[in-house]
Amino acid sequence: MEKSLKIGLIVVAGIVIIAIVAMNGSQSTGQATSTFTSGANYGAINPGFNVQTQCTYVDENDGWDVLKKTTVRFYDRTSGKYIKYSDACSGQNSVSENHCEDGYRKTRLVNCPSETACIDGACVSR
Repeated sequence: MEKSLKIGLIVVAGIVIIAIVAMNGSQSTGQATSTFTSGANYGAINPGFNVQTQCTYVDENDGWDVLKKTTVRFYDRTSGKYIKYSDACSGQNSVSENHCEDGYRKTRLVNCPSETACIDGACVSR
């Protein structure tokens, strides 16, 4: 019984360590060079971004600013086509934010700051 308890504790400790490493690794976004919106809650970057290369901004580079709608263009290795995507609302209080970083299109779901709501791909004052 004592041996199974030790094994169980080791397994739990390993899972906790993996979770901590995964959470810290998923937030690597080049924050020093990107603009983040104060008060917004940023989720993890969506996996699979490495197939979306040659990312460029159609209009302007707004960093991760959810107060502006941005459109990006990239080459999708899976389909073999160039695609354009714009920031889009995901419910009333969240936006799917697009960003070009290191040549890749990266997206993440962002909860709008308080006193704002998502309208046409940007968080705007209510």
